[in-house]
Amino acid sequence: MSTEADWGGNGRSLDDLYERLGDIGSGVFGTVQKARNRETNAIVAIKHLRLEGNDLCDGVPAQVIREVSLLRDFAHPNIAELLSIQINGMGDYNLILEYVDAELHAVLRNHRKAGTLMMMHQVAKYAQDLLSGIHACHVRMIIHRDLKPQNILIGENGLKICDFGLARVYTLPVKLYTHDVITLWYRAPEILLGVQKYGPEVDMWSAGCIITEMATSYPTFPGDSEIGTIFKILKLLGTPTEESWPGFSKLEYWKDTFPRWPPTGLEPIRTMQPELEGVGMDLITHLLDMNPQSRLSARRAKSHAFCIAPQ
Repeated sequence: MSTEADWGGNGRSLDDLYERLGDIGSGVFGTVQKARNRETNAIVAIKHLRLEGNDLCDGVPAQVIREVSLLRDFAHPNIAELLSIQINGMGDYNLILEYVDAELHAVLRNHRKAGTLMMMHQVAKYAQDLLSGIHACHVRMIIHRDLKPQNILIGENGLKICDFGLARVYTLPVKLYTHDVITLWYRAPEILLGVQKYGPEVDMWSAGCIITEMATSYPTFPGDSEIGTIFKILKLLGTPTEESWPGFSKLEYWKDTFPRWPPTGLEPIRTMQPELEGVGMDLITHLLDMNPQSRLSARRAKSHAFCIAPQ
């Protein structure tokens, strides 16, 4: 991590150090602005954290400590780099991050508006970037827990994962976590059904949703509620059985009254993007496996034939 601005900003305010060039995004924890370093002319992203008396650790919000501690010295080409931290008084926290041109969310929105699809070789390249970034997290025992197109950046150097505000270091044996994580459309079925002990496999489900969306331009499971999302999953993948997913029927939010849908073999996805046939469908099938224990790991997925074969 750079020392261009330390915890105190070297006595200078944020506006002394950076020229703000405009807003580029906002989220649960705050806003993100594009800015120019007044000394180096480098373009950066400034993440200003919106804090409302949330949990503190020695006066510093736990969310700040978590994101900084996870990203500090985390050098990987598919992870957005944390350059520095600027604190201008209690409650005014800014993370200075590598600037990348666009969010994947905006790229896909433009494809939908134009009625076009991303080129399959580009989908494969971005899939490998995404899975390599996730693998880098998982080998450090980090679960991102909020992978979605809004938290994925696209630039001339490829794809980068950002926003580690909900990330956690996981332990073995896996401990209890909140189930209210991950934006609804990218949330793994086990979390939707109330599981509180989970690990890196929840990120792999999100990756499967994102790769499918890159290929088709449309979200795979756009539910408007937890139950709506789980029903969309069941309609596409089929209602699980105790053979395919042992123990699923004992999860807190599972109801025996849920409809029994047959598996579709992902036919709607094949129809939307026939070029996925073969290795593309194989990767998606193994990522969108409702049984978390048989879901493809990041280590195996990043070396999948779809990611490394010429498209």
